[in-house]
Amino acid sequence: MNALKVTLSAFGQAHRFIWEEGFLKMLYVPLLLTVLYFPVMVGACYFSAAMVVEFFEGQLGLGGDYGGWAWVEWLAEIILFLGIGVLGVITYRSVVLLFYSLYLDKIAEKVEASVTGQVIDCNRPTTQILGRMVVVGIITVVGTVTMLLIEIGANLIPFIGGLIALALIIPCEMFLTGIGFIDPYFDRAGYSGMQSFRVMRNRFFTVGIFSSLGGLILLIPLFGWFLGPTYSVVAGIILALQFNAEHQAKKDSENLENKPPPIKLQHKTPEKPPQQTVTDQSDPPQKNLY
Repeated sequence: MNALKVTLSAFGQAHRFIWEEGFLKMLYVPLLLTVLYFPVMVGACYFSAAMVVEFFEGQLGLGGDYGGWAWVEWLAEIILFLGIGVLGVITYRSVVLLFYSLYLDKIAEKVEASVTGQVIDCNRPTTQILGRMVVVGIITVVGTVTMLLIEIGANLIPFIGGLIALALIIPCEMFLTGIGFIDPYFDRAGYSGMQSFRVMRNRFFTVGIFSSLGGLILLIPLFGWFLGPTYSVVAGIILALQFNAEHQAKKDSENLENKPPPIKLQHKTPEKPPQQTVTDQSDPPQKNLY
């Protein structure tokens, strides 16, 4: 419940930043690219499917002449279109995230100033931002496709296959999809790729729920297709800010626990010298000899 609460709060704050803090004006370029990319992606999936079918027709010497079996060509194109479309959907959020790469630091600065009141002094070259995002994007896509293939294989197992996919594989897919939106802030904060992954892995379910909510927003016709990635970008930065604060607090606590106790100096009371008995050196009394 805490993971869901934290994620809903992040998206709620993202909504405020987008509509009340003027983020839409700042992000009109990546928004426009997102609007253009969606139909381009759909068109590319369709023409790719048609080209693959045409290629195999040439190899088999069919020449598009199926006789009474013309429906086979249509069915093959539909299946290929859906298959390529799945790959397009998997890569959609990663590709669109690249459109926001040049604006991530600007978004982060405004969020930092509003949430924490402190802005990280970060001057990263654009090549560093893009390089890290491309690497994370490739890992995300390859990992998600691998999980998808395992999921398909698991569903072939009678009775328990679906349960395995639901309990193990789908959460991993959601986690992999979500890290791409959270890692850019960790890069800004100076985390290495492995350090960033460890922090997110410790919050596995929060990242998974975050990714799931972002995916649900994408399902909203028109609004979700174009504004869904913007919500995920801003909410991802807000979540990363919280993760970073928790991680730093944990490190500070561990440092205090591992700090050796201060050396106690024992002050010894100086020993008093033994008291010497003072003998009376005066003349002893004389005896009366008479």
